[in-house]
Amino acid sequence: MTYAVFPGCIARNLYPSIEKSTQLVFKELNVPLTEVRFTCCPAPGVIRSYDVDSWLAISARNLAAAEEKDADLLVICNGCYGTLSSARRRLLDDADARERTNQKLAAISMRFHGRANVEHFADVLHARLPEIRQKVKVELELKVAIHYGCHYLKPSEHSGRNVESPSVLEDLVSALGCESVDFPEKLSCCGAGGGVWSGSEELSLKVLDRKMRFIKESGADCILDVCPFCHLQLDQGQKRLRTRYEVPVLHLNQLIGLAFGQKDKVLGIHTHMVSTREIARKAKKARRDLADED
Repeated sequence: MTYAVFPGCIARNLYPSIEKSTQLVFKELNVPLTEVRFTCCPAPGVIRSYDVDSWLAISARNLAAAEEKDADLLVICNGCYGTLSSARRRLLDDADARERTNQKLAAISMRFHGRANVEHFADVLHARLPEIRQKVKVELELKVAIHYGCHYLKPSEHSGRNVESPSVLEDLVSALGCESVDFPEKLSCCGAGGGVWSGSEELSLKVLDRKMRFIKESGADCILDVCPFCHLQLDQGQKRLRTRYEVPVLHLNQLIGLAFGQKDKVLGIHTHMVSTREIARKAKKARRDLADED
């Protein structure tokens, strides 16, 4: 299967290191990726709240673009995953909405057929756990605080996931030679979703502060996320808090890249707001120890 990487707005504009890390990891795993001219997903909390038909048309345009490449969408953002998978279900289930949408797409000579699936990158990686274990070159032995985010797990009636006790990311962290640490309210929101980050910064930071307090107390070396928007909140939001927790934040593909032996600057983790210097130091030492063994 060939995948078209759907980066979303945050990764493409604020954290291009996440998109680059995705390309590197999937190349290492020999998973074919293709380029597609995507637009905004668009975010359901913004567009769908005001104009469902426009939301469907923009989503369908992205889905149709992947269809033209005979590719499924590989989504690296929870919000994009939520809106694209939701729009696809709506278009497949509602013939009238699909017809209205295709009438709009006809203006740009496109059509939604429903052939392209929407895949969260974490699921694609989890399906390749044995291969990932084999490709780990350096044992980082990091204590990792996992943040799933909301739109990856929910709504459970569509995702089919265990939203109370998920294990996908724990399995991947273990395969990389790291340890997932437990902490209270592990599955809670980062505080950014639903327009809170832009609409009520004080409330957004209050939610983040509570979560960060639990993470800091867990003794985690870093936070692991699977969503650039959560990443934005966890990374840049820490700098807005009065209490400076200074816990480094890594997207899953960046952690995998480090375990595969990629250098920290190649993965772009040095561009994060919260310093990743200690993570980079541990990764460098692990690579040096590996070289000494050889």
